[in-house]
Order: sequence, then C-alpha cells, then structure tokens
Amino acid sequence: MNPHPHPHPLAELVRIESDPAYRALFCAELDAAIQDRFANRAAVVAEVQEAAHRLRALLLHSEPGPST
Repeated sequence: MNPHPHPHPLAELVRIESDPAYRALFCAELDAAIQDRFANRAAVVAEVQEAAHRLRALLLHSEPGPST
C-alpha cells in the first residue's frame, strides 16, 4: 500500500472554499505574490526603458565612424 496517497486534485480548492481562515490566508498570499510580480515587472520595464534611453543617446551623440 502507498504510504502517501495522492490527494484529490481539487482538495485544496475545496479547503479554500470551505475554510474561511484558510481562504483568508490563501488570498493574502496570492495578493502578495501578484504585487511582487507586478513590482518585478515594473522594475524590468524601467531597466529596459533606461537602457533604450542610453542607447538612443549613444547613437544620437556618437561621431560617425568609417563604414565597413
């Protein structure tokens, strides 16, 4: 016999729906994870925008060199 039977695939969803304290904890953790993801995405976008700005400045202010 398997000592660790697989839980029902929807067991956690049933627990979230039926246990108000667990649902509150789950929702708080989900909200925190979403906020972290949005913050990380915003930081990456800011880095890309800054890199694009530096590249544009470099291209616009560099002196023309010999073409190859």
